[in-house]
Amino acid sequence: MLFVDNNEREARLDTCRTCQHFVAVTQSCGPLITEAFTDSKLCGCHMPTKTRLKVASCPLDKWSATISAEDIKAVRHMLENKQDYTNEDLVVWYNKMTGGQRLRTTCTSCNNQMFKELKRLVKSADDE
Repeated sequence: MLFVDNNEREARLDTCRTCQHFVAVTQSCGPLITEAFTDSKLCGCHMPTKTRLKVASCPLDKWSATISAEDIKAVRHMLENKQDYTNEDLVVWYNKMTGGQRLRTTCTSCNNQMFKELKRLVKSADDE
């Protein structure tokens, strides 16, 4: 899943709410869609939504992404080039992306399930 747990989300959102740039009326980091109209470093995002995403980070470095764009790119490469990874790679990336605690396995069905879930997560990240 590409979402942080509720504790992480609340911690991020609390940080945003105490920031001088947080706009309570719109629940945004500065005016909505700031970057489209100014050179501001503020993102203009709806923070109750943005703080849920593992790939999101604060533009002022007050909190960080737990999955980077580079991680998404690496997983996408692995999924597209099946011969370039081992079962261990699959488990490591699966656990990092989902927060799971899977162990390396030779079970084809289990590996296919992890592969399909990673594929779905990467597609979700692409759609955002």
